[in-house]
Amino acid sequence: MRTDMRRGGVLLDVAVVVAIVAVGTVAAGVLEDQPPSVGPIPGCDVVLPAEEGFSFSIGSYGGRYDNPDYPWLTATKASAMSTALIESLPTDVELEFASPSNSLVFQPMHIYPEGVEIAEGVTVEDISGDSTASGVVGRGDTKAPLGVSVEEWDGEIPPCVEERVDERTTQPDGTVVDTLDAVSDSDGGPTHRRTAVAYTADTLVHARTSNDGSDAMLPLRVDELRSIVSNPELRVTAQVPEGTPPPRRDCGSYQENPTLPLSKDMVERIGASLAEQWAVFLPDAQSDRPIGDLVLGSSGSASACTIVNVSTPTGSTELSIEISIRDTTGWRSTDAQDSSGVSRSTLPDGTVVTSRSDDTLRGGQPSEWLSVLRPSNTLVQFSFGDGIEADSLVELASAPGLDL
Repeated sequence: MRTDMRRGGVLLDVAVVVAIVAVGTVAAGVLEDQPPSVGPIPGCDVVLPAEEGFSFSIGSYGGRYDNPDYPWLTATKASAMSTALIESLPTDVELEFASPSNSLVFQPMHIYPEGVEIAEGVTVEDISGDSTASGVVGRGDTKAPLGVSVEEWDGEIPPCVEERVDERTTQPDGTVVDTLDAVSDSDGGPTHRRTAVAYTADTLVHARTSNDGSDAMLPLRVDELRSIVSNPELRVTAQVPEGTPPPRRDCGSYQENPTLPLSKDMVERIGASLAEQWAVFLPDAQSDRPIGDLVLGSSGSASACTIVNVSTPTGSTELSIEISIRDTTGWRSTDAQDSSGVSRSTLPDGTVVTSRSDDTLRGGQPSEWLSVLRPSNTLVQFSFGDGIEADSLVELASAPGLDL
């Protein structure tokens, strides 16, 4: 049972994950004589005084879906919850176009080193076990980050605490929801924040949004956050609809000098062309999600990409595809011919094809890397294993419709 902590959020940064946890102590029992300074909170039978919290940082790394330590969070379960979350947003609230990890897609639990020292009275179990979805949402000209976390939970409803709850409501199905609309000072400036926490028989759901400034506007009202966390499809025991695909995954290579991100319309146009050409050049290939379902590349890169599992009559492999425009100085040089494992050729129309074999096993397979630099300087890159012919990918990447 966990009743003495509230997460402050999880910040993701390419290779390093740092959890920032705000800790507040809640008395385990019910105080008979409450301090006179504690005021009533609507819906709360017991109100405990606010206590000064503290924060700390701890390194961790991303886990995986279908983790036996958290059997409820399968890949398809994460995908179903992500869809439910996005559909629970008000119709006039838009999700900002971004990479999957910033598009309200529930991520695997973070894994922390065994025996790591966190802080006095705080254990790894206290800060782990939740799957978080993050993104930026907007209503009109008002935008703000939104984070929603879901975890398995069977504890008792904790007493209300000042400065953490300003209203408690009980839904018809018994779900208890605590909400807060407040301004707090941190790092020398005010922050307007709204939170909602739902307690059910088996699940704890926490939603939070904030903007800097005491008068900062937020796109989601308190009642809308309450509705989001009360969504029964976000419970750990909610059934996954048949045919639910795995969630989209972050992809795309790091670029030191990123250009402006591609627009949503551009990514969708390139995806439609890719799907059309895929059916022509790899008609017998089956993927676990539509090949044209591209996402915006991560790490600030101006690319459209995807990672899928592909099956063909000759084998199966994980395939990554990235389409971008970048500084390609040197890509048209033939010097790469002399590099170990690398070959480069130029097609009659000026398209440059570079291939490299990597003997390092990836998923039990040797990895192949292929890039096709089109005359327009659009770069199409593939990474794959057995089951796909490189020549088919060259034809795919050279076909009409993929120029950025």
